[in-house]
Amino acid sequence: MIADTVFIGRVFTADPARRFAEAVAVTDGVIVAVGDRAEVLSHYRSGVTEIVHSTGLICPSFHDAHIHLLEGSLFDLWVNLHDTDPADYLTVVERTALPLPGHAWVRGGGWSMSAFPQGNPDAAALDTVTGGRPAYLTARDGHSAWVNSAALRLAGIDSHTLDPAGGRIERDERGEPTGALHETAMRLVASRMPDITADEWAAALASGQRYLHSLGITGWQDARLSAPMLAAYLDAEQAGSLQGRVTAALHWDPARGTDQITDLRELRDQAKGRLVGAGMVKIFVDGVVENLTASLHEPYRCSHSVGAPLFDPAELRDAIATCADAGFSVHVHSIGDAATTSALDAFAHSHDPASGLRHQICHLQVVRSADIGRFAELGVIANVQALWACRDEQNVTLCRPALGAERFEAQYPFGDLARAGATLAFGSDWRVSTPDPLPQIEVAVTRRPPGDLDTAPLGGAQSLDLTTCLLGFTRHAAYAAGVDAHTGSLTVGRSADIVVLDTDPYTVDDHEIGRIDVAATYFEGRPVYTTS
Repeated sequence: MIADTVFIGRVFTADPARRFAEAVAVTDGVIVAVGDRAEVLSHYRSGVTEIVHSTGLICPSFHDAHIHLLEGSLFDLWVNLHDTDPADYLTVVERTALPLPGHAWVRGGGWSMSAFPQGNPDAAALDTVTGGRPAYLTARDGHSAWVNSAALRLAGIDSHTLDPAGGRIERDERGEPTGALHETAMRLVASRMPDITADEWAAALASGQRYLHSLGITGWQDARLSAPMLAAYLDAEQAGSLQGRVTAALHWDPARGTDQITDLRELRDQAKGRLVGAGMVKIFVDGVVENLTASLHEPYRCSHSVGAPLFDPAELRDAIATCADAGFSVHVHSIGDAATTSALDAFAHSHDPASGLRHQICHLQVVRSADIGRFAELGVIANVQALWACRDEQNVTLCRPALGAERFEAQYPFGDLARAGATLAFGSDWRVSTPDPLPQIEVAVTRRPPGDLDTAPLGGAQSLDLTTCLLGFTRHAAYAAGVDAHTGSLTVGRSADIVVLDTDPYTVDDHEIGRIDVAATYFEGRPVYTTS
């Protein structure tokens, strides 16, 4: 068979049958040969076959096992505080707010909790730059919101407003709301905002897809989707503008209980095309350590609280069983160790090895040692966000005082999970943190911030080797998304989804992995990104 393209160089296949090769041949978007250079070049024909030479590494294009692509890309249309110096936050807000009509909402976010005392910004500062318009800005991690006085008034939030179940309104010594809302309390304001339009979702998808392609990513799980968001993906697929494989993790609303399964089935049935699937449900079991809403077995060091579980055990068991019985894989958000225990207990209740479902728990910041081995026993995927597994500013400033020294050092036990046989799928949680796989891989290997040679590793015994990390962003992430029959490894018969790195990460020092760039990205054999 004559190849359209032959890739020549060092090849990481992610295929256990042959981990490395010298060349890959592609015809009509499908891999037709992987092996030695001479063997693969038998598919070459002069004037027909394009040759792609690499001096770096050729590998399967990356898959992000946990990303908020649509929601994250909206910040490019609104107030975007990601990667902004906190000293400039109000300037950026004002620059975006002042051209808006007087009644318009000032929307956006990306602020860092470590920029404010105890992680809590206040409404008064936001009032000075929003010109009386209501403002709602989410934190970088999406679990808190900074609102101004106009937004609090529109939502009717005052000293008499009770904290909703699973959420908290920050208050001053008089009981008045200060402008920070956590978890379910965010909905008190968010429910008052106008709906995001179809055009906005479409623009977000176009922007986000271009960005992912530049990082070598052609597949992703969008980890909290509503019906309008799924429609944006389906419209793009029908229009031919979607150039990636998407697994939509449909949002489970705890207020609606198991009755919502009918609506979720209907959404899944809409995604019958080749590139978009909706066979996953996303369930949030707790919050985050930074605002003390992650669910822990033992109290926080700075309070008597053990956090805010969003389900009691019976409710969670019923939710997961309902999803599994309907043929949905379940993607659980769990930060605290009590939340992870509860999720594993619920998965054990519904355990069916023959189902083929790809149940997974993401984040896994604090995990009880007794639960480490249960991931492999139950076939539950550990969906990990490696960039957080280091002593970065937010972790040191907010998590260490909250958790205490022992739990702080034991965070993100990826090495223990791998040694216990768990499947590790890597995801970024963008726009919480960068979607670039290379810096994430570096942190997983070094347990230090990218490029940092001086900071002590966070739990050095939990570091991973480079091959485990590459598998986490390729074959294992594709497996977690349920698309591994089509992509995730350079195997004959699979889609030619390929990334060419400008440097081979196996040849550089560990602290230099994050500096490696993508030279080209291919989806179904066609280039979707090149540096030239």
